[in-house]
Amino acid sequence: MTVRAVVLPGTPLLVPGAAGAAAVLDDTRAAALAALSRLVDGVRRAEGDGPTPVVVVAPGTPRTRGPAQASLAAVGVAVAWLDPDWAVAARGRAADLPTAGTAASVGLLALAGSGWAGPVDVVELDDVDPIAAHALGADLGRQGARLVVVHDPRNAAPDAVLTGFGAAPGGGHRHVATGEYEEHGYEVRWYDDGALASPGSAGFVSR
Repeated sequence: MTVRAVVLPGTPLLVPGAAGAAAVLDDTRAAALAALSRLVDGVRRAEGDGPTPVVVVAPGTPRTRGPAQASLAAVGVAVAWLDPDWAVAARGRAADLPTAGTAASVGLLALAGSGWAGPVDVVELDDVDPIAAHALGADLGRQGARLVVVHDPRNAAPDAVLTGFGAAPGGGHRHVATGEYEEHGYEVRWYDDGALASPGSAGFVSR
């Protein structure tokens, strides 16, 4: 079944190379890549009718929805340190593209790591009115978007977008692992197409 939304932990450590040579978050990364591979596979199958958009939703400084280049420079991580497959999202893009914030960059880099080389829009949100964020999620659901939501417990807006999209933040399938590096839990969630509620509803997603 097609995956319509994936929720990633908002830590740069998900990106291989961000912690130098240390092997961190291997299980979490594997779960994220498996879920993202299913999400973008659904997009590939839809290409005959035109690509279904892939959208990264993340906390950050609000700006207009559109493409962006990934960068972890704000947290002191150079592109040269990253796994080459993932670093594609930080290289070779148009020079005039805006630079995504750290959380959105984690989503962009993970998509590249999963093998996705198609277009991606980025939506960055501060802790906006939850009604507006919910409405944005409903709009994305009606457009048939595939969502990559980068979770940060300090910002409720991405979860409100997810709810509007029809994916209850507490639902979906999940993989939880304890990070070897920061010693706390990291969760990856994914939502199958058939389990989503109607966009804009407050429906819950069963596990």
